[in-house]
Amino acid sequence: MKSRTKERTIAILLGIGFTAGLLGGLLGIGGGALIVPALVFFLLFDQHRAHGTSLAVVIMLSLVSVAGYYWHGNVDFLFALGLAVGGMIGAIIGGSIVQKIKSRALRRLFSLFLVISGVKMLWDASMGHAAAGTVHIAQFTLTCALIATGAGILTGCLSSLLGVGGGIVMVPVLTVLFRLPQATAQGTSLAAMLPIACTGMLKHRSLGNVDIRVAKWVALGAAIGAIIGATLANILNPSTLKLIFGIFIIVMAVLMAAKK
Repeated sequence: MKSRTKERTIAILLGIGFTAGLLGGLLGIGGGALIVPALVFFLLFDQHRAHGTSLAVVIMLSLVSVAGYYWHGNVDFLFALGLAVGGMIGAIIGGSIVQKIKSRALRRLFSLFLVISGVKMLWDASMGHAAAGTVHIAQFTLTCALIATGAGILTGCLSSLLGVGGGIVMVPVLTVLFRLPQATAQGTSLAAMLPIACTGMLKHRSLGNVDIRVAKWVALGAAIGAIIGATLANILNPSTLKLIFGIFIIVMAVLMAAKK
């Protein structure tokens, strides 16, 4: 009976990881938005333990996904570095002012941005403009570095203020405001999340909030899902990929706006 319970638990963890990896690889997001509540619901983890364990999984998910995007030439590592540095600065800024801002009003304002971004993505997809972009890997300059750092500060600040994952913020910012092609924005976003996730995971581990036994099974499922998701993202028609992401962020916007 005990063996059967253990097998069922492992199957659940693999399923959580696979689903998060599939979505993370396909959409260029970390997967924490799915992993954290799943660990709380199925394993009764407290929020800190779930978040720390999730970050350990996100590292594996991002590594596998980034490899897939890089294989297809859709990762700008210099831009990702700027995003990561800016993201850490933005997170500090957001954390320092979060108590001074009405989070509900800010959440609804950002939800509106996501809806507008989603609608624009759907429009671009329907008009066949999904592959367009003004920032390209081969043309990376000092101006692009400043843009990347600025985008990182913006997304890091918003992520900290809103309590949402970096990818959900970063990808629409990169595609809508900075005009990166969809697949490049997703691959670059995942690369930028790696140092941020590593920093967060090490901090949580020092506090005893990372369950390695659970993380290894979720990470295994996430790696498999991420391979499939990243492959799909890079072989899908750019318009189809933009359509899928547009629908995703509109749904996220509705859920975020409805949250009390």
